[in-house]
Amino acid sequence: MNTRPATETQSTIPMEHRWGVRVSIDAPVRLTSDGDAEAYGLVRNASISGALIETPLALPVLSNLTVQFRNFELAACVTRSEPGRLGVEWRDMGCQRLVELLHESQRDAELFDRDHAFD
Repeated sequence: MNTRPATETQSTIPMEHRWGVRVSIDAPVRLTSDGDAEAYGLVRNASISGALIETPLALPVLSNLTVQFRNFELAACVTRSEPGRLGVEWRDMGCQRLVELLHESQRDAELFDRDHAFD
């Protein structure tokens, strides 16, 4: 039997379940849900496991959608839904084209930081 007070056994802090390091990418995307809803958005950051997308599209958690980048698309599932943005998890984690996009974005950010180190 648990004799500890509920405050000691339950946390009010939401837990993160990410599998990868987030990289800022600011990539424009087109979103299409299984329910045929469609909108444009901007991927603010992404990892091999998911992304944060700013979009006017409102979808409930666990909705399936397709995220179409400039030259590839990924199936995803909504894991977080807030006004103006969605958190998604990729159905195909570690997709080669996504990994390339993340490496390219990370390299660009490092070059920007190095070029502007003394601004």
